[in-house]
Amino acid sequence: MSMKYTIRVEKEGANVTARYDLRVPMDTTELLASFELNVEGKNLIDEFLPQKAFTGTKFHILANPSADAEVTFAITTNDPDTEPEDGEDTLRGERKNDDVSFSK
Repeated sequence: MSMKYTIRVEKEGANVTARYDLRVPMDTTELLASFELNVEGKNLIDEFLPQKAFTGTKFHILANPSADAEVTFAITTNDPDTEPEDGEDTLRGERKNDDVSFSK
């Protein structure tokens, strides 16, 4: 898969900051087709249109900072031969500060 991505989700108390950088090669017809980034089951990404690169930062307030919060992501491209990328991890409630990262 020619897709490259870096996703980092950081927890500081109840405040969550999610940073992402997704890319496909500029010299191909491949496009990023969809991207979801969920914290506590809430998708932090608003409308997503097909594009070559997508970067940004989103914020979220945890409903219960002392409980574990699941973080999931899913990325697809318009190339039918490319498998979707996805992953999951957990921001741990017992830690005031915690983070999870995904990259390829």
